[in-house]
Amino acid sequence: MTAPLTPPNCDLTDFAFMPLDVSRLFSSSFHARATDGEWRAGVTLWAKSWHQVPAASLPNDDVELARLAEFGRDVRAWRKVREGALRGWVLADDGLLYHPVVAEKALEAWLEKLAQRLSSGAGNAKRWGSAFD
Repeated sequence: MTAPLTPPNCDLTDFAFMPLDVSRLFSSSFHARATDGEWRAGVTLWAKSWHQVPAASLPNDDVELARLAEFGRDVRAWRKVREGALRGWVLADDGLLYHPVVAEKALEAWLEKLAQRLSSGAGNAKRWGSAFD
């Protein structure tokens, strides 16, 4: 197994926008090999993982994955596309699945979010003449 690819408190639920590297996607083995159903489910899971906490993660549970991939309660249909849809995802030590590319983009967004918080906090402290930690 591997260490989680994003910190446990990496929360991007307030980020409506998720970057998509179009060139990287269309030159990937996922794009080349996935069936239509696998592709749709895979991209849906990328998007849904953006708003999981930690960001870029998914539960390692077929019932939950079927729901997240928009298969509803049809776990049997989910299992038919599971392998292709989860191409590239890795199981981490915390029991969650992570996608390295989504995690890379999530970490970039998370760092921007933290930098903005620091900047805002420092500005507010200066404005109000208080200490900022």
